[in-house]
Amino acid sequence: PMTLVVPSGWKQVAVYTDLDLVARKVLQVDPARAPFSSRQSSIIGESEHFMSTMSSPSDVYWMPDPNSSMHGAPSESDDTASNARFTFLQAVPAVAPTNIPLANQDPLYVTCSPQVFAQGIKYDNEFLKTHFPLAYVSLSDAKIMARNHLNIRPHDIGPFRTYCGQAITEMVTVAASAGHVAESGLRCSLTGFVKQLDLQCSSAVTLVAAERKYFLKSLKSYAIAFIDSPRKELLGGYNINSIDTTIPEYIKMLTNLTNTNDVVTSIHFTCDSQGRPYRRVAILVLLAHRLLRPLVNRPDSESLVDLFPNDYEAFPEHLLASICAMLAMVFRTRFPGQVPNKFSTQALLDEEGHQLALLRNFRESSDPLAIELNAWLTDSVGPTGWRHDVQHALVLANSLRGPSSI
Repeated sequence: PMTLVVPSGWKQVAVYTDLDLVARKVLQVDPARAPFSSRQSSIIGESEHFMSTMSSPSDVYWMPDPNSSMHGAPSESDDTASNARFTFLQAVPAVAPTNIPLANQDPLYVTCSPQVFAQGIKYDNEFLKTHFPLAYVSLSDAKIMARNHLNIRPHDIGPFRTYCGQAITEMVTVAASAGHVAESGLRCSLTGFVKQLDLQCSSAVTLVAAERKYFLKSLKSYAIAFIDSPRKELLGGYNINSIDTTIPEYIKMLTNLTNTNDVVTSIHFTCDSQGRPYRRVAILVLLAHRLLRPLVNRPDSESLVDLFPNDYEAFPEHLLASICAMLAMVFRTRFPGQVPNKFSTQALLDEEGHQLALLRNFRESSDPLAIELNAWLTDSVGPTGWRHDVQHALVLANSLRGPSSI
């Protein structure tokens, strides 16, 4: 089952959907706890406030309720007991519904021209954003959940697609419980015929599952830069083309690889200048890029760590294994006769499993460096813990920002 993070000032409650009468977990303002910040959510009732776990007023287009005296997005100082009500849309749709139903109302069909109706529903981001803005908000929320999932779980495509489908269902249900029911489909303005929107169809799930492709593509491009670019040397880059020895000898020194089909048995390539495993600045910067980079259109420069704090109380081993695996795979393609940077996704997934095993085996050893590593990895808040060092690496990367910097 999905797990919703309960931020400070909120409590977890359950609501029932009209369709299946299944209790769904949602979040509600808890007046007994921290003050409600209306920047976190749209205000949808007299004194009852619900929140999609992702969407926020800064992401959306605000439409004041005609019964309200307020005419804009609420500010951080708005009273929690305000009577203002808002409906939020991600963008002004080209063919907009004239009414936004509550969960107990009839399905909402978006009226469109016969030409649009004949073409049918296109499951691409632009079409959904234009014609089904409420559904698109839930898909966008699911994408962020999928992005976070990639940091803390294996990347096998089958289980990941299953998770993406679950994330869509969860976000649609949470939005519906707050009165923001996703559109049901298109209605032809001429015939009155309808076509159903199916957010669980393969094409819709693929839009969310595409986060896996973007993640791997981004990680690969950064790994290549850290291995090849002289500009990355100040950030712990390897600058493999300017070393004093041969490239095969250098790769062997770092990984114990002697050819592209060999097995990585050394974690020296993860060490910093003091010889501490998994502390190389390049790896810390890549961790920061994934965990601390502000998400687009999020308030207060929120990152995945900000949105999913419970998931990062423990160190994200899978993300570290992914970074190490990508570096190892790029190293493999630097042996003579290999096509640079060309390898299969399955080979990468196999290497991820191997790198995770190397990490865990080292952590279980009696090596003093392993004991130090465990202390570092289990400290998520202290000045000598992993999150502090990852944040410092991000500051360093930003201070050296240039045309090819992260």
